[in-house]
Amino acid sequence: MPDNERIAGELESFYRRYIEIFNRQDTDQLIECFAHPYAAVSGSRGLVPIADIDEHQRSFQRGAAALRNRGWARSGIDSIKAWPLTEQLGFIVSDVTRYKADDSVLESIRACYTVCCDRAAWKKS
Repeated sequence: MPDNERIAGELESFYRRYIEIFNRQDTDQLIECFAHPYAAVSGSRGLVPIADIDEHQRSFQRGAAALRNRGWARSGIDSIKAWPLTEQLGFIVSDVTRYKADDSVLESIRACYTVCCDRAAWKKS
């Protein structure tokens, strides 16, 4: 059980760092949080395969622009639950609130991620 607790803590730390990077809109560091290729599941587009870093940059920039156009200023984590599946694979579920610049709520979402340990660093997969 101690390994599971350690890994769950690592997964939570990874996700908190990811949200910090997302809030800064730091595309280069954000892309380092992903193992490429990967696929995302979107409520509006279904399964979206992302083949490589260039495609990821374009996708992130489009998504970030769309969020900003809706008034997004930052995201806050309401809760995180992380499950280690193996030493190098985990699952994260997080409730997140997206805020506007005036701190009013834009929306609340639930995000689910598989993550893998790639060269000693956790990444979304």
